[in-house]
Amino acid sequence: MSSSSSLPFSSSIVNLFHSFYYCLHSSLASPSFLPAPRRPGPTWREIAKQAQDHRDASIAALDPPLPELPAELPLDVTQIPKQILTAQEISITETPPEDLVEKLAKGELTALEVTKAFLRRAGLAQKLTNCVTELLPTTALARAAYLDSYLATHHKPLGPLHGLPISVKEHIGIEGLTLNAGFIAWASHTAPSTAHILTILVAAGAIPYVRSTQPQTLMQLETSSNLYGATTNPFNTRLTAGGSSGGEGALLGLRASCLGIGTDIGGSIRS
Repeated sequence: MSSSSSLPFSSSIVNLFHSFYYCLHSSLASPSFLPAPRRPGPTWREIAKQAQDHRDASIAALDPPLPELPAELPLDVTQIPKQILTAQEISITETPPEDLVEKLAKGELTALEVTKAFLRRAGLAQKLTNCVTELLPTTALARAAYLDSYLATHHKPLGPLHGLPISVKEHIGIEGLTLNAGFIAWASHTAPSTAHILTILVAAGAIPYVRSTQPQTLMQLETSSNLYGATTNPFNTRLTAGGSSGGEGALLGLRASCLGIGTDIGGSIRS
């Protein structure tokens, strides 16, 4: 390339530099050239507190309410529910799911009393291991009442899982409820529709009653996030419950769920 052919390019570079210098000088001289400052939003701690307050409110809605736990607890908390729950609640929540669906189908147990028992045990599990993002008492009890009415009217169960409460990992979408993958920045995101797997189970008669914790990004070998903190192992609360479905693992370990939906990369539901 000849030196004469490069002059227009060199001139353009000089003009661009002069334009940039003028704009920079003007912005320093006049703040109107600067972008408007962003309004400060809530801190991550404030967002986390909102999520935790919502969870705690869903547990406080239980009737009758759960008592306060002792300040000092053993490392293995799996026997604590037997010291707090009623004999009927213990009997229901420790009955194998295949026996529960049989009793529910025959009307020996009502969906309402079974759901109430699992709601209370799940609320207690949260206090022991930090494994819950929210209870779903309003929708769960309404669904249970409908299923009891259906059985009384039609003299047959709605489906093979008629009246069986099921726990659901938070990242399994439920229309209108949070779907955040454990990210503070996504705390207000909601699911536009309900996950297909959950639609199938509900159509079979299951009752979603609790949502369980997950780690930030979902890709961790333990269950911890800035939204809810760490979920612990009910057999030794100094240890992790694994990931990414540590919430489901802790619920199952405490018999606060008899059937749940989770995904697993770190042994949380396999163990």
